Parts: sequence; C-alpha cells; structure tokens
Amino acid sequence: MKIKKIVSALPIVLLVACSSTTQSSTGFELKGKLSNAHGETVRLELMAPNGVTAVDSVVLNEKGEFKLTPAIKEVGFYRLKISDRSLATLILDANQNVTVTGDAADLGTTYAVEGSADSKLFCEINAASTKNYRERDALQDKFQNFSSTPNISPVRIDSMNKSLEKQYVALVGEHNKYLKNLVEKNTSSFAALAAIQQLPPDEFLETYIKMDDNLFAKYPNSQYAKMFHADVQSRKKLAPGTPAPEIKMNTPDGKSLALSSLKGKIVLLDFWASWCAPCRAENPNVVKAYAKYKSKGFEVFSVSLDKEVDKWKQAIQKDNLSWTSHVSDLQAWQSPVISTYNFKGIPYNVLISKDGKILAKNLRGEELEKKLAEVFQ
Repeated sequence: MKIKKIVSALPIVLLVACSSTTQSSTGFELKGKLSNAHGETVRLELMAPNGVTAVDSVVLNEKGEFKLTPAIKEVGFYRLKISDRSLATLILDANQNVTVTGDAADLGTTYAVEGSADSKLFCEINAASTKNYRERDALQDKFQNFSSTPNISPVRIDSMNKSLEKQYVALVGEHNKYLKNLVEKNTSSFAALAAIQQLPPDEFLETYIKMDDNLFAKYPNSQYAKMFHADVQSRKKLAPGTPAPEIKMNTPDGKSLALSSLKGKIVLLDFWASWCAPCRAENPNVVKAYAKYKSKGFEVFSVSLDKEVDKWKQAIQKDNLSWTSHVSDLQAWQSPVISTYNFKGIPYNVLISKDGKILAKNLRGEELEKKLAEVFQ
C-alpha cells in the first residue's frame, strides 16, 4: 500500500488528550477535583529532556480533591499521574495557580485546565492532532479492509489506493498548515514547542528557525529551549544550499571510499540497512531512478546502518543495487554519520549537487522522480 504515515506517533508530550505537601517559596499551587475518585494517589512528575522525575504526590480526599504546592522554579512539561492509563500533561511555570478537573479513572481524555495558558493551548493542539490522526488511521483501515476482500482485482485495489492516498495527503497538508500557523503565532510558547515536533523539519525549517529565535531568547537557560536550539542549529548547517558533510567509510570489500569522490555528479546520498523493511521497500524506486538518470551524471552513494557485512552484501545483491558506491562503518545506530546528518529514521536520503551542496532531503518514490526530472531537465 502506498498510503504512508507521515508521522507514526504523536510526540511524547502529546500522548494524552484533554477535555500534607511541601510548601513552595514560589507561590505555585496546583489543585483539583476529580470524579470517580477512591482515595488514589496523585503524582506530579517532571518530563525533562533527560527523563521523568517525581516532584510531589498527594492522596485524593473523600471528595476527590487534592492540592500540591511544589517548588516550580521555571516553565516545563509535567504530568499529573494516577496510573499509566490515567494521566494528564501540563505545562507549568512559577507563581501559577492551576486548577485541574476530570475523571480519576480516565484523566487523559477528560481533564480540563484553568490557570495555565500554555496547558490550555496544549489541549487545543492535542485535540486537533488526535482528530487528524484518527482520520488518517480510518483511511488506512478502509484500504486494508478493501484490499483483503476476496477476489478483488488488482486494478480496483490500485484505484482505491490512489483515491485514499489523495485524501491522506490532504489530511497531512491540512494539519501541517494548522500547526505551522499556530507555531508561528506562539513562537515563545512551550505548547507550540510540543506542536512543532509534528512538522517535518526539512520541509518547515523556516518555522523551526523562527521558533528557535524567540524561544531561546526568552528562555536561554531552559533545558528544553537549549535542546531545541541545538537541534535547529544542526539542521541549519544541513539546509539546502549548504555543503554536504564529508563521509568516508569502507566498501563491502574493505576499501575506503569518500562521498567527495563523486563531486561533479548529482548524488543521492541514501541511508538504509538490510534489516530495514521500509528501506527495502523503497529500494526499487532508487533502482528505477538510477537506471533512468545514470547516463546523465546521476550517482547513488549508499550508506548502510548494518552490523553484519554478509547480510549487507546479500541485500545489495538481492535488491539489485547495481551502483558501486556502497559504504558502512558497521556500527548501525552508533554510527557518527547519524548525528552528522541529523536524522532519526531510515530510509533517509539527501540529494547533492555537482558542486557538493545539498539540493533536497528525504525524497521518496514519486517525490524523488519529480525532483530528478527537475534537476536533469
């Protein structure tokens, strides 16, 4: 099936929907009243970039009420947790008086927040994202059910696939437009920091840069802002028009080969692995492109994230990857090339100009064909 998940899962802070304690010197207070409460313990946890940390806890009283007054010193992502299946994401800052209501048995889909503008905006983003992703999943399910119908013809399956893929792409575009507009109106908001994680950075780099400029200026000491800033700075170094970083690794027969040796040609720098099913599914598109444009000065430089040389060699042969520029350091996800090119999943590719500069990134299937046709016209 060609319908593809642009984002396979919501960011970690968007996994939930919305609808006697230590006294704090900051004046922060978090209180609430939950229905269906039976004396459960409510825990407040900090979701920092380096992990989850317990902050405070209290037992719900007989009315389902609670109050927490931990020392919140700076804005951050928190979760109010009753169990692994009942939790709510909050964005809290010092000196706030925040009130949470909801159902103790299902806090994630029922909670509402007052006193925290970022938490309320987060709920809005989360509701819109959840709706859009459910609509995408419904299209996936519709195709799967249709294609599994007994005696259905390949022609009808292909026709349905094209129809649903068009709807799927429209849903992705609609949601990306919503997210882009929201982020650019709230570039110093931590809620927008959660939202921007859903936008493909290669496509929306300008939006990432706008947010980084404002967020980092407002929160220069925030661990969240620092991490986002470092990521954006790294991506700026890989923007179209910038030089492609050098890669020098060994070929399957142990000889050293550098990416720069292909200067003078249009190069597709292709990251893949023999164990990666989506990579293997994408390989025929790369093979097709190579066959069409190799006589015009097109070359593929394949970097494998394999660990076992024999499996790597077998995949090259089986998938008919007939070009000669295959390299790997056999370190899989420990390879330094991952941080150099700042990608988190494969297949991933970078199209490079004759003078060694980045033209485009993450082109697949028809997108790759369209870009190559433009380059070689």
